[in-house]
Amino acid sequence: MYDLFESLSCVEFSYIIRMIVYNTTFQVDTDIQDEFVEYLLQKFIPACTKSGLLTSPRLARVFGTGEDEGISFAIEFTAKDLFTLEKWNNEESYSIHAPLIEKFREKIAGFSTILQTIEY
Repeated sequence: MYDLFESLSCVEFSYIIRMIVYNTTFQVDTDIQDEFVEYLLQKFIPACTKSGLLTSPRLARVFGTGEDEGISFAIEFTAKDLFTLEKWNNEESYSIHAPLIEKFREKIAGFSTILQTIEY
């Protein structure tokens, strides 16, 4: 399997990187949007931040997507570095994402991105 974290840790930068932002965007069927947001706020976010590896959760509605296909939400967390995010991914991610997927099944689809904030 392709190791995203390994490829990112090899990249060299000539500017100061302050933190890692871990973003997941979900497309959600409109008939479950309220239940989905409540689940994120009551269960998913607290579980993601419980260990302290991920911090500063922020949930946002995403505009500009085809609303007839559902509504999109983005949730982001910060991690102090890639190694911290990798540790969270290896040790905690599955046990947190599995119940979310089990609960909402085909009514949600998502993808994650990793960003690095840059001081300029």
